[in-house]
Amino acid sequence: MKNVLADQPIRTQASTDRKIQTDSLVTDEQCPGQTIKGLKIENMLYCLDTGKEKYLFASEDDAIDQLRKLDKKTINPDNSQIVQVTTTGNTWKLTQIPWSHIAVKLL
Repeated sequence: MKNVLADQPIRTQASTDRKIQTDSLVTDEQCPGQTIKGLKIENMLYCLDTGKEKYLFASEDDAIDQLRKLDKKTINPDNSQIVQVTTTGNTWKLTQIPWSHIAVKLL
């Protein structure tokens, strides 16, 4: 799987884009003063797969908002999906978000 966080350009957060946070800076407690580029999550993350590109988000609403903002030409309707990744313990669980649920949130 492609490392989408490392391949993303550094972006500043626009004032109209309050919910989407493309880069989070996390301080490494073992190495004070160093900063690690990454996405901080709470045992769950969401992967938006447009069929051509993949994006990671800390919340379902952020993934759906990004889907709404994407150019329709960059989305392959046959292969698009949002997957919830639960990272509790040593076992990671992948669950596809139903399109009926996504459609209601897009309205």
